[in-house]
Amino acid sequence: MSDNRKHVILLMEDDEVLRRYLAKLLRADGFEVIEAGSVKEAIECARTPELNLVVADLKMPDDTAIGLMKKLSEQHIDIPVIIITAFGEWETYLEALDLGVCDYLNKPIEYAEFKEKIKLVLAKNGQRKHKKKPVR
Repeated sequence: MSDNRKHVILLMEDDEVLRRYLAKLLRADGFEVIEAGSVKEAIECARTPELNLVVADLKMPDDTAIGLMKKLSEQHIDIPVIIITAFGEWETYLEALDLGVCDYLNKPIEYAEFKEKIKLVLAKNGQRKHKKKPVR
């Protein structure tokens, strides 16, 4: 069994075919994957204490990955985020950086690179599970 099994990834993607495909590949590599097809669903799933990482499509029908990051911050949920997008707009990239995004990948996704980015973010963040930020 891969040592990835201890890592739980929330995959937010509205394209169901792509989401299921990426989830299948990640699971085959030993990751646990929680799937979300909307920002609303992702926010609910992000409350999972075992969660280590969020991979979020930028543009969703009900909001954006930027909106997701803002809502997680408002709820004091501190979790690393990787954004994937077919729309690589510079302003959005800068806003995501300001919000603390860990990485930003353009579609189409090359799986080997995608998996490597995930492993790098997880290694950088250690075994940290999601946690509530202290309220000041």
